Amino acid sequence: MGKILQVRVSAVTYDPDDVYSRWPELSRLAWGEKQSVDLKDVGVRQLTAVLEDKWKFGEDWPRDLKNLLERDVEVLRELDRRLEDALADRQADAADRITYELEDVLDELESVVKKQAFPTP
Repeated sequence: MGKILQVRVSAVTYDPDDVYSRWPELSRLAWGEKQSVDLKDVGVRQLTAVLEDKWKFGEDWPRDLKNLLERDVEVLRELDRRLEDALADRQADAADRITYELEDVLDELESVVKKQAFPTP
């Protein structure tokens, strides 16, 4: 890395519509119905952060839902922390592996929420 030119490694969501398509229930829990959301704020990492915030501080989720999500929200938080560390250390290979783990946990969580049929707040 030069004195003026910096090298950055980042993880971004290319198309926010993909988040709502792949994880519709989690997206609704995080942001509400798609048509009422500013998609510039929608992404995979944002989804994990909003789910954690709503799980910790939100008042609009039923207690059963919060209990159901507890373990997975903690796993998502840890994966996002590991991803941030890998990006900061410019470890693109490690960051890439973690993105797959993160998406897998979101897939599992989406399935769990769908099975429980919690209403969107």
